[in-house]
Order: sequence, then structure tokens, then C-alpha cells
Amino acid sequence: MWENAAPAPPPQPAVARRTRRTTGSEEPLVLWVQILLCTAVVAVAFAAHTLHWPLLSTFREVFARAMQPEQTFFLSEQRNLAKFTEQATDAVARAAGRLWSGMETGATPETARRVSHGKGESVPANARAESYLPSFSLTFPLVGHACTRTSGYGWRTDPMGGQGTDFHLGNDLAAAQGTEILAAADGVVRYAGVHSSYGNYLRILHADGDETLYAHMQYLFVRTGQAVTAGQVLGTVGETGNATGPHLHFEILHKGLRYDPSEALQSAA
Repeated sequence: MWENAAPAPPPQPAVARRTRRTTGSEEPLVLWVQILLCTAVVAVAFAAHTLHWPLLSTFREVFARAMQPEQTFFLSEQRNLAKFTEQATDAVARAAGRLWSGMETGATPETARRVSHGKGESVPANARAESYLPSFSLTFPLVGHACTRTSGYGWRTDPMGGQGTDFHLGNDLAAAQGTEILAAADGVVRYAGVHSSYGNYLRILHADGDETLYAHMQYLFVRTGQAVTAGQVLGTVGETGNATGPHLHFEILHKGLRYDPSEALQSAA
């Protein structure tokens, strides 16, 4: 009876709970943006592969980092794709900046040669990109100038059937096997012998520390330490060592560094 006599508490007003409405439109929008970005990245990567842009290797490194083993599936939680997209976009921006800088500074014959072979490396440490003309007159190294230049100085596709490129340190002058090879100038034979790549070859020391090198010879008619004169017969054209046919591989060195011999050969011709 006393419980019934106690005043009842006033009714509490109902509080309307606000619920956040979630729409499914945000997730598809993010996914579409990622798909579009990835499509753009794939298009740029395809263009880089077709045009031999140096940024293609950057794409491969970025993709490899994004696809680490702990990421079990390419689209898991929509984060792996976003990570790759972000890194690839950043790589494109950096590569484009480098490309623009190169266009502003202007291409040199050295860089043009490297790009045409899809090679991003610099000239080897034992070589220089430019030509060199000795202070003394030169004799053309093949009797009668009976030859055809088949490979110039600089980066080239590996002629021995390899998949990569190599830096060619001289000029190849194709001639009939047995054609006489002449000393380009007075000097002393610094080395006469056999090399795994050069085959039978000579290296002659001239004035001012200049040198000439003759490789892939059939026979050697001089020996180490022997003095020679310009126009003297040194041996004959062959295809020893790494060669795809009979030719003379001719190099010119100044103070131990290789230079493009094209200008020297032209002046001697």
C-alpha cells in the first residue's frame, strides 16, 4: 500500500538517437579513382618500354617494393593497390622532372648515343665520350684503305648475341682476312700477345703518352719492346677473340684513357 502511495517519477522524454547514414557511393568512387590512376601508370609504363625511357626500371623497383610478401593479395583491403599507385605516381613525377631537366640542358652526342641504346649508364671510367686527335700525323692502319666501318665508338647492342649492351671502346674496320695492318705512327710496341676478347692484339706507345691498339689480328709480325715506324706492317686482319667476322678493332688512347678514334681515322684517311 505504501509503495503505491509514493509519487511516480515523471516520464522522461524520449531522446532521438541520430544515426549516421553511410552510403556505398564513397567506396566505389575511391576504387574508380585508383583504377584510373593505375590505367594511367600502365599506359606510361608501356610507353616507357616502347620508347626505351630510363624510368622503366624505376617502375619495376616500385612495383616490387609494393608487392612485398606480407601483402597477401593485390587488392586486399584496397591498400596494396593504393600504395603502389601512390609510389608509382611519385616515381613518374620524379622521372618527368629529370627528363625536363635534361631537355633544358640540351642533349649531347654522348647522351643521345646512350638513349638510343636504352642505356642509362655513364661512359666507363677508362674512357671518354669525345674524340681525340694526336699532335702528330697518323697513317691509316689498313693498307689501301680497303675497309668498311661496321661498328663505331660508344654504347651498342652486344654483337656476340647477348641480351644487353656494351660500350665499344674503338672502331671496327671490316676487311678481308689477311689484309696488312699498318702502324699508325712511330712508336714502341708496349704489348704483343693474346687476350680473351681482343684475340691477337698489339698496343703501341707513341709520343706524348698516346697509344694505339690493334685487335682480332690473324698474325703478329712484331714483338713487345720492338720499335716500329709509321706505315710498318704489324700483322694481318683476322677474327681472333670475340669477333663475328674478319676486321680490325682500332683504339686510340691518351694518358691511359680511351677516346673516340673516328676523328683520328678520318684525318689519317
